[in-house]
Amino acid sequence: MSTSDGTGTDARRPAPHDAGRERAKVRQQVTELVRTAREPALRRQAQRSITARYRARCDRTLELVTGRDGHDVLVAAREVIVTRQTWEDTGARAYLEIRGLRRAELDAPGVDDRIVLLRTADAVSASELDDTVAELRLRGFPVSQNQVLPCGPIMKNLGGPALAEALPRPRHRPGADAPHVAVVDTGIDARVRQDGWLVDVPRHADGRDANVDPLDIDPGDGYLDLCAGHGTFVAGVVAQVAPTARLTVHRALLGGGVGTEIDVATAIVRAAEEGADVINLSLGASTLYDQPSLAVEAALDRLAEIEAAEGREILVVAAAGNAGDTRPVWPAAFAQVVAVAALTAEHRPAPWSSHGFWVDCSTVGEGVRAPFVKGVESYEFTAEPDRFPLDSFARWSGTSFAAPQVAGKVAALMAEHRIGARAAYARLRATGTAVPDYGRALRILPGM
Repeated sequence: MSTSDGTGTDARRPAPHDAGRERAKVRQQVTELVRTAREPALRRQAQRSITARYRARCDRTLELVTGRDGHDVLVAAREVIVTRQTWEDTGARAYLEIRGLRRAELDAPGVDDRIVLLRTADAVSASELDDTVAELRLRGFPVSQNQVLPCGPIMKNLGGPALAEALPRPRHRPGADAPHVAVVDTGIDARVRQDGWLVDVPRHADGRDANVDPLDIDPGDGYLDLCAGHGTFVAGVVAQVAPTARLTVHRALLGGGVGTEIDVATAIVRAAEEGADVINLSLGASTLYDQPSLAVEAALDRLAEIEAAEGREILVVAAAGNAGDTRPVWPAAFAQVVAVAALTAEHRPAPWSSHGFWVDCSTVGEGVRAPFVKGVESYEFTAEPDRFPLDSFARWSGTSFAAPQVAGKVAALMAEHRIGARAAYARLRATGTAVPDYGRALRILPGM
């Protein structure tokens, strides 16, 4: 999860470095993170923007539903998820059908044998559906609306600094037995960089695992879209920490930088089936009842079966979120997922980061630097748009960029010590300092 980034420079023709401006821009990012965490109106504005883009891109509607505690959650309109056991219960199924819900086609390999997607034929509001969900929950049945998992509340709302010095060119290529890190996100830039960064990441323009980030499609107006380049940047963070790891990117977040929990769950299983040792999720959201996503839970159950069948370890790492409170964010809050909160550049708890008993560890999430994409920021998201040339770098702030540091470090320790992912994470966690509600504070990459 993240908020705005700053521009970088072409590594071949670096602009004069202005460290003061760079720091000022990062401070603006942090200020915006704090404001967004504290002001519900800003979050709702971002959610409306996301909803419009998702509808235009995916021909589906998102709805904002307010829980009984006043908390807003985005859901896919007219859709409900139940476990297979719930659907097979005669009483539960009869109640769902009376309420106008019918089984819908579900193309979600790896989880479609564990969950059932239901859809209403009529225009039923998310609030009305919530009454149905609440009634079944009172009867003890696992059920939820098809919730949406974004990569952050506000994306491109600020300009950024010119980065004069590119990060050193990668010197290593992953070997056949290198640890495999999968990034489930907005996809990867189709352009192959000329400076060596991310050149070995496979690109697929079409097919089930199409993973190219279109960058300018919501709308196609010559400017970078909301969330454009998020997956590329996250992958670049992993590559810095684990230069010898095999890196793949899976696109589960579409219009507006969001995907449904089913989209994300399907990508998680696909990554595991393709051999991922570590899966990074720089995305997530709180839920109406503070309960875990049924679809992602099904995916995690499938991962456990893969681990047992193949005798390997698969570690899932997720961003804790930028809400600035202790409310659990899913999928980070799952017990079997490593939840990563953010620290300031001075290595103190970041007040804008989500935190709480469910957080496992934390690392710097302010002013993180990584490769970015070519393009121009939109005036819709910032009053000071920046232009990103080819082979540019950026600074970005959010727990989205703390999580991949942990994912990358786990992979690096796997390669160094020839151990599994869970063993590597245990070794990493032992190096941290305990911080209340922020887990173990880890030193990995610097920020600003």
